[in-house]
Amino acid sequence: MAVDERLDLKLSAADKQLLAQAAAIEGLSMAAFVRLAAKQRAAEAIQREQQISLSQRDFTAFHAAIAQPFTANPALQEAMEQARTRVSRV
Repeated sequence: MAVDERLDLKLSAADKQLLAQAAAIEGLSMAAFVRLAAKQRAAEAIQREQQISLSQRDFTAFHAAIAQPFTANPALQEAMEQARTRVSRV
């Protein structure tokens, strides 16, 4: 892994000691430990943000809605008809 960026942060003595102890337990340098922990938390945060969770009731309603064949409402039907008359295919 090419490392060419830097991130500096200030820690309390207690936080630094905690990270140093955990890094030693894991057999990692403190920088590697912090980098790994930060990447894991970042990946979890991104996954939570991108994941959609539905209750059983909402899932049932969603599933019922997508199981039905699509029917255009009157406004969409009108727009599609206008498009058919105004757009020519080449």
